Amino acid sequence: MNTSDFDLTLLNRFMLFSKITSLSVIVIGILILIGWAFNITILKTPNIVFPTVKSNVGIAFILIGISLWFLQKEKKSQLEYFIVKICALIVVVLGFLTITEYIFNINLGIDQILFKEPWGAVDTVSPNRMAFTASLNVFLIGISLIFLERGRKEADKFSQIFAIIVCFISLLAFLGYIYGVSTLYKIPNYTGMTFYSTVTFLLVSIGILCSRPYHGPMAEITNNNFGGYMARRLLPPVILIPIIFGWLRTFGERAGLYGVGFGVSITILSTVLLFAVIIWLNARSFNNIDIKRKAAEHEVRNYRNNLEEMVEKQTEELIKTNKKLEDEINERKEAEKRLKILLDEKELLVKEIHHRVKNNLMVISSLLNLQSRYIKDKEALGIFKESQSRAKSMALIHERLYQSTDLKRIDFGDYIRILATDLFHTYVTDPGIIKLNINVEDVMVDINTAIPLGLILNELLSNSMKHAFPEGRSGEISIDFHSHDDEFTLIVKDNGVGFPDDLDFKNTDSLGLRLVNSLTQQINGKIEMDRTDGTKFKVTFTEMEMK
Repeated sequence: MNTSDFDLTLLNRFMLFSKITSLSVIVIGILILIGWAFNITILKTPNIVFPTVKSNVGIAFILIGISLWFLQKEKKSQLEYFIVKICALIVVVLGFLTITEYIFNINLGIDQILFKEPWGAVDTVSPNRMAFTASLNVFLIGISLIFLERGRKEADKFSQIFAIIVCFISLLAFLGYIYGVSTLYKIPNYTGMTFYSTVTFLLVSIGILCSRPYHGPMAEITNNNFGGYMARRLLPPVILIPIIFGWLRTFGERAGLYGVGFGVSITILSTVLLFAVIIWLNARSFNNIDIKRKAAEHEVRNYRNNLEEMVEKQTEELIKTNKKLEDEINERKEAEKRLKILLDEKELLVKEIHHRVKNNLMVISSLLNLQSRYIKDKEALGIFKESQSRAKSMALIHERLYQSTDLKRIDFGDYIRILATDLFHTYVTDPGIIKLNINVEDVMVDINTAIPLGLILNELLSNSMKHAFPEGRSGEISIDFHSHDDEFTLIVKDNGVGFPDDLDFKNTDSLGLRLVNSLTQQINGKIEMDRTDGTKFKVTFTEMEMK
């Protein structure tokens, strides 16, 4: 995704939360070690019946917090890079060695390095050894920090995946504490993960996710597209509502207010009802957006019809004026002056019309772009994006006419270069893997041909950029436009995955391909497709006369 797809204020809030998290985790780790140093029970466990947080966990939290803090800095010194790496590596080794002790039932002497815990302490299998799930979380977080340190898009993706796993393990233990189900935070015959560790691991995993909100799975939540907007609205209630209702049900059952059957029934009913209300509210919002979109499309059609009528009337008036100027020989010089004035006015008027049409089409494109941010349906969003692209392709033709000395024709080769470059920057997120080859002649084409031909080029080129190279596949897209005698040839070719064999491009439900076929007929042209080595579309036509 491009940076324009994100709200920078929102990204900054996420990254600020990550910085606060790193400092909080350091403080928590220090408090744990103080609790062990001075035997302060409340700093080791909130309740004596709960497992006690181990000193190695406190050490791990301090190292994790330090590493995460330095990873937030945009510019890091060599020393800071070293600190990040060494802290993350120590965390990985600490978690791995503790897991090894559990799996092979050995004592590597790492559990009581700083503080001693007597045999037979509450919930202790091996004195001062962190819980198995805690050691697994420590190991996974260390791996996540190592990936995060690399600072690349793919590395951030894997870092977030490990953080999500830690979040799931910790959330399971957290639910065990609030629901009073010890098997959720304690594996039989192993030390249970403490309440303090559970909450801190949740905080750490969320902090890692928020540190790179523009990459990986987090980018799907923070972007300004329909999916991100929907995720930000639905994820909080989807996560919190079942947890809260589950706690209320457990609380009521323990208080003797109702039985298990009634508790399950009322929890399910309440959850379904609340989710139904949330979905209904979102559906109403999207329906209102769709109504506004249809109204905007209707206004565009009306405006275009009115514009065509206005141009036709102006042309008729100009013809009548020219006929009058052909009469009375004696007034020829005066008539020539009047004719020049009228022609200048006509040129200015046509330039102004092209300029206003261009401006209005760009306004429509901007409105579609703004409106698309509130659309959740991917298909509807795609339609908006395509409509926006078509409006921009027509606006570009009117802009070239406005800037040209010839108000009827434009340099179509120059138009292709500008449109192709604009589409390339719009659809290709990584220009390094897709190469765009443009081989065109500078050929003057009249407006009757240029507008439909521009739309054809827009559809074929955007289809290649969107569908030919999925999942980061590399390749090339080529555009050729040449003329020979009275015949013109436009070729759009890519060496991507190819057009589906079972799809007839002349008989399809795709609006884009139907539009291409219709516009090709409009310019009395012929279109052919070749599936050899990718997809190649060839459009041949002869130029239409101006009416």
